Formats: sequence, structure tokens, C-alpha cells
Amino acid sequence: MELLDLFYKWVPLYLRLPVLFLIFFVVLVANGIYLGNATEMYSDMGVYAEQFTEAYNAIYIGMGLGLIFHMRLKMRFSNKTLLLCGLTVLLVMNLICATTSNATVIIAACFILGFAKISAMVEVYVIWMYIWSKKLDTSRMYPFVYFTALAGIHFVTWLTTWLAYQYNWRFAYIAILALILLCLISALLLVENHPPKKKYPLYQVDYLGLTQLSASMLLLNYAMVNGKVEDWFSSGKIIAALLGSLAALLLFLKREYTIKRPMFDLGMFKKSNFSTGLAYFMILGLFIPGTFQSAFSGGILHYEMITNMEVNLYMIPGIIAGCLVCYVWYYFNLDGDLLIIAGFACFILYHIMMYNSFTANFDIHGFWQPSAAKGFATAVLYISVGLYTTRSMGINMIMSAAGTMILFRSFIGSGICSAFYVYFLYEQRIRHLDYLAGQNDGDNYISKVQGTSYYANIQQQATLAASKELTGYIIIAGLLFIGFLVTKYLCRKLGAVLVV
Repeated sequence: MELLDLFYKWVPLYLRLPVLFLIFFVVLVANGIYLGNATEMYSDMGVYAEQFTEAYNAIYIGMGLGLIFHMRLKMRFSNKTLLLCGLTVLLVMNLICATTSNATVIIAACFILGFAKISAMVEVYVIWMYIWSKKLDTSRMYPFVYFTALAGIHFVTWLTTWLAYQYNWRFAYIAILALILLCLISALLLVENHPPKKKYPLYQVDYLGLTQLSASMLLLNYAMVNGKVEDWFSSGKIIAALLGSLAALLLFLKREYTIKRPMFDLGMFKKSNFSTGLAYFMILGLFIPGTFQSAFSGGILHYEMITNMEVNLYMIPGIIAGCLVCYVWYYFNLDGDLLIIAGFACFILYHIMMYNSFTANFDIHGFWQPSAAKGFATAVLYISVGLYTTRSMGINMIMSAAGTMILFRSFIGSGICSAFYVYFLYEQRIRHLDYLAGQNDGDNYISKVQGTSYYANIQQQATLAASKELTGYIIIAGLLFIGFLVTKYLCRKLGAVLVV
């Protein structure tokens, strides 16, 4: 199995593959902010949880922009330089997140981390691409990528939670820093340096356009995440952030249309499969957030953080099954549209199972079926919609297209929906609480203990009612969308038959 020239020729194959997988795994899962120990972090720092959500989103903003920008770096620096720089920044930014007590610094560090980690990830990704397909067929590679990323992130989230629970939240960073340092040493000793034959001058890069797009995404991130805390449009900060985001985006689009060497090829949006794929990722944001599951397990079942993370481990078997199905599906060149329909159908099945599970006596082991369905749907849609979106694109467009996909899939779609869900649960919980309290009989407050117990009970019932209401709306929207997809698919097939 040839790994091209990433490693020195003296490095044996049995060492190359483990090192290659280790670097790929660590680069994918080392995110600066880890959901497993984030609760202890913001509790220790005395800040809102929203600032850590903002930092987590900033990672994917940085990754999306990093992919758009990376082709310029690839034509200027050697593979070893990019790999070492990416791992070094990963190490430094994780160290900053582990030691700082300023949430704004963490947000900035996560953005830089996401942007820089692309330099390391792409170098290893290309080698894995050759391993899985000599013809560079991404349908062979994607199942491996998303198995490593999705299953790896859930495992690392559980691991960081366990370390924070057993010791301290900083111990999670010690483990991650040790893994990054191991990757850095391996790359330094084993990877061969190959400078590009023709260097691309960096002064020709559209830095202003990159800055405008970054400002637009970061301002949008602030507005979406902090809307509930700032009371949305009652806050001048939220309005200013939204207007600033829109203005920066318009300036970026105007610049890309007029300059000689644009940062971003807007012609991609003329491809119907690219625009449709981004719309699918936006709609995927309706189904993928775990906001109401967290509200259910934490607010009703009163699970500790370590137990909540164990629930998410049930997704891993579904992720493995989804990746295997996708590999076989595309290996035999079956219809990708049917796979997309199946993925969205599994998400609806997940929500239906969760809707029927919203009871106060639900057991943790009852999560495995809906969680496995969610893991399967996530893997299938990430792979199938990703391949659909980038279909028939050349190498000059594929990096920008992948960066845009990350922005829509992991930030814009899920971020907007998560912000809406959090606000909806908050508002509807208050409404249901007012209604239940209005039904109260004064006899419920005979004693202080009884009164406290009754108040806790109606709080729980209000959370339960709000969660079921939100899930019901998601199911209805999902069924309508599945109907649209099936109708579109049948019309396309019927049209093809009529043309023949």
C-alpha cells in the first residue's frame, strides 16, 4: 500500500499507517473546546454557557474559511511545513484554552485553531484519499472520514467528561495536549519535506475579502448565540451585530465580483447540485441539534453530565452502520438521492421515538435505539449530501466548496436552529409553567416541603410539555420535507422515462 511521499522512504509501512491514522484522528477531534468539560469550565470561570457555544461555533467558522484559503498556502509552502504549523497552532491554542480565564480569548483561540488545523488535516487527508482510491474517488474516502470524525468526537467528548468528573476539567486538556505533542514529534521525525516546484506569491491573496467574510460569520455567530441572553431585538448589541454581519457579507460579495483574483469563486452557486446541497444542509439543521434531548435528560431525568455523555455513545454503532451502508451503496453506484431520503427518514424516526419516550420514568438504556438511529442518519446525510454537493467539481473548486459546506452544515444551519430551539423551549416552558401554576389548588401548599415538591413537579411537567411540543413540530416539518423529496425523486424518474 503506497503512501506516496509523505514519509521518508525508510519508514516501514507498519509504522506509517498507525501514525497516519493518529494524526488524522487527533486533528479531527482536537477542537479547543470539548463539550465534556465545558460545563465545569464556564462554571469555574463564572461566565454564561453561551460564550462557550460561541467558541465552539468559531472552530467551524475557522475550518470553513481555512479550507477556502488553503489552496493558496498549498502552492506556497511544503507539505511538512503545513503539517507542522497546523499541529503547532493546534497545540498552542489548546494550551491557551486550558490556561486562560477570559472567554473572549477562548473564542479567538478557537477561531484561529479551526483556521490553522486545516493545514494539517488536508495534508493527511490527501494521503488517505490515495489509500482508499487510486482514482481519488471521494465516495470511497468519505465513510472513513466521517467514521473517524463523528465516532471520534463522541468518544473524546465522553473521555473529557470522565476526566473532568474524576479529576478536574484541566485533565482533559492534558490528555489532548499529550496526543498533539505525540503527533508533532512523529511528523517532525518521519515526514519528508517536499517544497512546491512553483511557489504562489502570497501578496496576491485577497486578505481583505477573507477578513470581510470572517467578520460577517463571527458577528452572525455572536448574534445567534447570545440572542436569548440579550433578549434578541430588544438589544442594541444584537441588532448591531446582525447589521454588521449583513454589511460585511455584502461588501465581501461586491469585492469578489470586482477584483481580479477573488478569494471565492461565486460561480459555484450556479451549479444546481451545489445550491441544493447547501439547502439540504440548512434543513439538516432542523433535525440534528440535541437541544431538547439535553433538556429532557438534564431537566426531567436529572442525569449528571457523565451520564448524558454515555447516552451519546449509543450513537457510535449507528455511525458505524451508516458509514458501512454508504461505502457499499456508492461502491455499487446506487442512486444517491434514495440514500438522502433514507437519511432524513431516519432522523424523523429518531424524533418520533424520542417523542414517545418523553416520560419521567424513562430509563437510560431506552436511549440506545433512538440514538443509534440518529447516529445512522447523521453519518448517511453527512456523506450523501456532501458527495451530492461537490459532484462534478474540479480540484480548483473543491476546496472552496468544502469550506462552504462546513459553514452551512456545522454553523449556519445548526446554529440558527439551535438558537431558535433554545429560545422556544425557554418561552414555552414559561407558558406551560404559568398554565400549570394557574391550575393549582391552595391545598398543595400545606407545608413548605409539599410546596417545594409541587413547584419542582410543575417545573418538570412544563419542561416535558415544551419538549414534546417542539418535537411534534419537528416531526410534522420532517414528514412534509420527506414528502417533497419523494415527489421530486418520482417526478425526476418519470421525466427521464418520458424523455426516453
